[in-house]
Amino acid sequence: MEYFRLFLSALVTTIVDFVGPLGQRKPPKLLVVKLDHLGDVVTATPVFRTLREAFPDARIDALVGSWAVPLVEGNPHLDRILTYDSRRFSRSEAKREGLGHRLRQMRAVAAHRYTHIIELRGDSWTLLLPFLSGSRSRVDRGTVRLESWLTRRMWAFGGAPARPEPIHEVETNMAVIEPLLGKPASRSSPRPSNPSRRVEVFITDEDRRALAARTKALGIPDDAALVTIHPGATWRPRAWRPERFAEVARAILGRYPVHVCFVGTTEELDIADRLMILVPDRRAHFLFDLRLMETATLIQRSVLFIGSDSGIAHIAAACGTPLIALYGPQDPRRFGPWSPRAVTLHKPVPCFPCKQKVCVVPNNPCVNLIFAEAVVRNAEAVLGPPVEMPLTP
Repeated sequence: MEYFRLFLSALVTTIVDFVGPLGQRKPPKLLVVKLDHLGDVVTATPVFRTLREAFPDARIDALVGSWAVPLVEGNPHLDRILTYDSRRFSRSEAKREGLGHRLRQMRAVAAHRYTHIIELRGDSWTLLLPFLSGSRSRVDRGTVRLESWLTRRMWAFGGAPARPEPIHEVETNMAVIEPLLGKPASRSSPRPSNPSRRVEVFITDEDRRALAARTKALGIPDDAALVTIHPGATWRPRAWRPERFAEVARAILGRYPVHVCFVGTTEELDIADRLMILVPDRRAHFLFDLRLMETATLIQRSVLFIGSDSGIAHIAAACGTPLIALYGPQDPRRFGPWSPRAVTLHKPVPCFPCKQKVCVVPNNPCVNLIFAEAVVRNAEAVLGPPVEMPLTP
């Protein structure tokens, strides 16, 4: 089904790019469609910067799910944020809207009369946007992904000399907009270290004040070194065992004068409850009710982030914080945090990568092949030599 959607998207692009130039020329007005999850939206942020550099005077809008608005609403490269909650990407039980309602939503978006549609990932309804808007140009993820798929098939049947490497999502997003740039996007420097290709989020003074109030209430000094840990994941087989996160936290607290802050969503409070018992330290804090950008602010202030494969790990990459990410069912070469300061730990198994619908070993997902010693060793590489800590009563 996924490849059928990619084919349909590529077909729509072919039609629009054939018919579009026949219409009247208008000043460029661009819409970037990215209805995806939090981490996926983070990997799209280099596109916003690159489009603004290429079209400095154009209007550039983004269409995202409501859950992703905090990640992009402060982005200076965007003029307006539009929202559309696709049932395909909603993590919660989405309300079933009628066909008429969805069509009205698309008409409302298309009423802005965009000349260019950049579809980084949409759904069946967003395929209507270039026709409803009268766009003269469309580029899409489907075309890029199908080209990658064909290259892999050619190699499998001996039609390509070398096995193609997986393409990271940031590179896929940049490849989508190459036709609009007039020349291929530069890939000359090592992949995550190219400054113009960095992922980014924009934290406001309001976010900083809100977090400062929370940390002050917890008794965390303003100058304290923080280590932030996200022990959860939306799909639970991606998440490392809470007991191992607790083991890492105890090791860090026992060797360094830091405060450890556990973060997550209210849907992960069961993990928080277990960790509170396993890490009974006054320098351990459990912040599972922060707003998304307060969490980002906390991570930006931290000296280290540790977490499972999740959108929060991608936010850590966007904050520029050194991070250790633990991967299991997903391929980190495609979906790992895009940062030169990221260390990704991964132990592939025969069923990797999987479709992440049903884990064949639900009681011991593959991410648990990573042991605490490896995480502590990488944490020490960031935090430096352990120091002698005073005994606490």
